[in-house]
Formats: sequence, C-alpha cells, structure tokens
Amino acid sequence: MSSIYRISSNTISDNGLFHLRNRQQSMDRVNDQMNTGKKHRLPRDGVTDVAQGLTYHTKMHNIDQYDRNINDTQSERNLVESKIQEVVNILQRARELSVQGANGVYNADERKYMATEIDQIMRNVILDANSKYKGNYLFSGFEKYTKPFEIIEGAVKDAPFAMIKEVKYLGDNGKQLREVDTGEYVASTEPGSELFWAEQFQIYSSVNTADFKLNNDMNILVDGIKIEFNAGDNIYTISDKINRSKAAVNASLDVVTGGLILKTTKPHKLELSDIEGGTLLQDLGILQRGRPTGPENYSQSATVFGGSVFDTLIGLRDAMLSNNMEDIGGRFLGAIDNTMSNLLYHTAQTGALSNRLEYLQDRLTTDKEAYTEALTKVEDIDAVDAISELKMLDYAHRVALASLAKMSQTSLMDFIR
Repeated sequence: MSSIYRISSNTISDNGLFHLRNRQQSMDRVNDQMNTGKKHRLPRDGVTDVAQGLTYHTKMHNIDQYDRNINDTQSERNLVESKIQEVVNILQRARELSVQGANGVYNADERKYMATEIDQIMRNVILDANSKYKGNYLFSGFEKYTKPFEIIEGAVKDAPFAMIKEVKYLGDNGKQLREVDTGEYVASTEPGSELFWAEQFQIYSSVNTADFKLNNDMNILVDGIKIEFNAGDNIYTISDKINRSKAAVNASLDVVTGGLILKTTKPHKLELSDIEGGTLLQDLGILQRGRPTGPENYSQSATVFGGSVFDTLIGLRDAMLSNNMEDIGGRFLGAIDNTMSNLLYHTAQTGALSNRLEYLQDRLTTDKEAYTEALTKVEDIDAVDAISELKMLDYAHRVALASLAKMSQTSLMDFIR
C-alpha cells in the first residue's frame, strides 16, 4: 500500500526551513565546542563520555587533595624534626653537666650551680615540647587545643629559690592522621607521651588478685586498643588477653603481693580506661575508683614508675642539689641516654616517612597525568576536526540557502504545467 502525501505551495519552503534549522543547530553545536574546547555542553549530549569524565575529575580532585595533605604533613614533620633536634642538642648539654657532676673534682656548691642550669635547660625543653603548628599543639595527641605539658613550680629542697617541681602531661596517646592515598593514612607527629618519655612505664597494683574473678563481661582500652573480657575470667586469663592484644604493654603478677603489674614494651605513658560502664581496672587497683578515664587517673594506692624526660631532669637536678654523685653519674645519666636514643629513633622514623611521602607524591603525579590524558580523550575536541566539520556545515548551509531561494520562486502551478 503506497503512502499519499499532501503537497502544497508551502511544502518546499517548509522542508527547506526544517533542514536549515537542523543544520544551524549542528553549526551552533560545533561553535560551542570550539568556544569551550569541550565535546559536550550538557550531560544528555553524551551520557557515557560525561559519566567517564566525572569519574576522572573525581580521581584528579582526590589526587590534588592527597597532594595537599602530603605537603602539609611534610611541613609539620619538618617542624617536628627540627624540634626533636633542638631537644637532643639541649639534652646533650644536660648530659655534659651530668658527667661533670659525677666527677669528684667538683664540690657541692658547684653542683648547685649545675642544678640551676639543669632547671633552665628543662624550661627550654618544655618550650619545644609545647610547640604549635597552624595554631594546634604538636605533641598533645588528639587534644590538639590542650597544652601538652604543664609546669608546677614551688619550693625544692636545698634550692635557694622556686624551681620546677613537676611537669604533667595533659594530652593523650592519639596520633593525628592524614589520608595520603586511598585508604592510606600517616601520622603527622607523635604524641608527647611517646616522644618525650625516658623509661618503660610501669604500674604496680596493691590489690591482691589471687581470688579475683569477673562476674560480668567487661571491656577496657589500653592506648586506645579495646580488649574484651568475659564473665568468669580470672587474673591469669585477664593477663593473657592483655598480653595477646596489640597494645604495647605486658601484664604480669607480683609474686609477693599478688597485684597486677602493667609494663610498657616501649617508652611511653600508658593510657588506660574502663569503658562501657565496666570497672575492671578500678577493681584491680590500677585506676582510681570513680575515674575510669583521664590523663592522671591511676589509683593512688598503685605504685607508678617510668617517667618522662622532665622527670629525669628533675631527678638529675635534685641529685645535684643534694650532692648525690652516685645517682648523677649512674641512674640519671643512663636515663638521659635513653631519652636521647628514643628521640633519635623518632627522628629516623620521620626521615623514613619523608622518603615514603616523596615516593607517593611522584606516583600521584604520574597517576594525574594518566587521568588528564584519559579525560582529554573523552572531553576535549580535536580542533582540526571541528574546524573541518564547521567549514563543511557552513558550505552546505550556504548551498542550501541558495537552492531554497531559487526554489521558493516557484509554485505548485509550475509543477502542474
């Protein structure tokens, strides 16, 4: 069955205008492409290409953010390394004074002069330990708005004037992390509870745990690591679970008192918490009753050993004031050496991390170049092809206009004749 079309005097002009409009739209499209340099103005113009382009844009945006994070981490790490080196240099002077103070050539008055210098040395170390980066304290862990080390001054035995009696760490053991690649995080600095610690931290409970047994399930946090215990666990099971955890601490029992002993496996201040309403560490005499969390929540009945570099310097100063040559050249000289070794270890870690971050930056740069090339293929036009297409459309448009002008002078009667 054949189709029947109605032909009128306007058919030629209508059809011609229809095709002219289509060709004009094609020319406008190519002009837009040449003006913007992009293949598509709207998502509907090329759904697949636009979707791929958005994916590449997202990846490149993430790379830019990772690059900023790496640069920020490098800057902070450089400051940390500088502060560590300053402290090491200061402690080197304290070590020299310790060696001199242990020498029998010097008398008690001269050791008191040395004690005064040690007190001033300690103040310089505290200035470095309380340093800031972009308004945040470097060494306070997650407590970035809290000054990590607080000075308590007062009268000191054999001292002619007020000196530092105690230095408290008010931060926590948290590490500020930055994402430097997909799912990859690095710590921009170490907390002061690790960096400025001189000895292994130890807590001796005075509570006899021979008959201790849990009545309910309880959980604790050790340096932010959750350890779970079950009803019926005795002290040996509790110690075993602590030792098998990822926390840098070893649990044992005092053979004389039967009390629980917690000792760190690396120099740092131990951070302990009873969580979720539990009271396990309080019941064991490790934490103060009613204070399950906090920076100074150890039980007053427990014995705590292993202090910071400030405890070491205070001890060295007091030994000089009391003219105790044995402690000056023995216990405290060794503690200073341990502190310096710990600081230099963290310096080496900083250097290793810097090398890793440089490698990551190089890889991210290579990835961005690859994504940029792929993005160009799906988004950008080929200028030569676009110019050729535009010239072809323009030529066809002008020919069509000329043809339409001639044909518009005819009418239906011309065809009937």
